Amino acid sequence: MTDVQKRLISHDVFGADGFSVVRIDLDPEDIRPTPAAVARYFGGPDYQMTPKTHQRVCRGIRQAVGMVRAVICYRAIPMDTVQEEYGIGLWKGGYAGMLPDGWKGHAQYVAVFVGTLGSALETMCRHLAKQNSIYQSLLLDSVGTAMLDVMGLICNDMIEMHAQKMDLYSGCRMGPGLNGLALESQTLIFNLLENDSAGVSLNEAFIMQPAKSISGFVIYSDSAQQKPAGGKCLQCAMKHCQFRAARAE
Repeated sequence: MTDVQKRLISHDVFGADGFSVVRIDLDPEDIRPTPAAVARYFGGPDYQMTPKTHQRVCRGIRQAVGMVRAVICYRAIPMDTVQEEYGIGLWKGGYAGMLPDGWKGHAQYVAVFVGTLGSALETMCRHLAKQNSIYQSLLLDSVGTAMLDVMGLICNDMIEMHAQKMDLYSGCRMGPGLNGLALESQTLIFNLLENDSAGVSLNEAFIMQPAKSISGFVIYSDSAQQKPAGGKCLQCAMKHCQFRAARAE
């Protein structure tokens, strides 16, 4: 069990009723990425760091850790409540893709979350780019992306723990705009979080601001759901992504 998991358990982050919005302020050290993870976004999955580049990446990680304000907002809502109180039928239209096969009679809750690093890091990246410090701007941006990967893993742990606490099973994490799920489904996440979305907002194109943010859905069921083996890259349908960490056979 990681230190983050221990803190989540000891602080009973899910609240008295278990279904209100939970806000978690993370220590930036909790989402410190490895130099190899940063290098994958900086130069691609086959990028080989020289000793000098490794030093630069480590400095960039230290700089980014000192700038971010990492926050996650999370909520799990009974499926019936989503329909009755919000008038949204998850089995219709663009939302149907988030439901597992054979969900009827088994899907009990939908969990939604938004996490962010705050705006300071991307503001610095833009400033560096304007000053023609392109290398450092791209490096810090890559650190931020790798940090979001670590935050996503923490979200996975939190969701798994909450489902187990309710004697349920969590499904695969799905994000708007990926694997055929409409980007417009971002609005469902923000509606269900009831304006407590870690300071993140949506623009007219349904893109999150600050941009260094993540969001997602997970379905809780009363029966185990089959999950694809491997990490997020093997679960993603974007087989030819330039940043893919693992190649499908």
